[in-house]
Amino acid sequence: MKRLKLEIGKYVFRKGDPANGVYLVLSGSVGIFLPRNGTKDPDFLVRDNELFGEMGVVSDQSRMATARTETECDLLFVTRDEFDKMVDESHIVVKGILRILAERLRQAQIAK
Repeated sequence: MKRLKLEIGKYVFRKGDPANGVYLVLSGSVGIFLPRNGTKDPDFLVRDNELFGEMGVVSDQSRMATARTETECDLLFVTRDEFDKMVDESHIVVKGILRILAERLRQAQIAK
């Protein structure tokens, strides 16, 4: 795990980037821009104590959205390997549910 301090307006990742880990917002807010958003305003914000970037990691696919800091941010980055180890240590049902949920959410966003 690694702590990241980012200024306003920095891209955490962009649509199509490899999903190399999951982020926890320790402080600040990150804007999430879904694929069809052509504006400068995020579709939603991720704030203190919320995770983002999990869908690509769980479904083993590239990033489907763009994440950009909307304020100064303090983030905790959990690498894919660290996350996979955590999931591997969980029950097989939990692993299956995570993968199904991520795929359903991804498909719901594509269908919009």
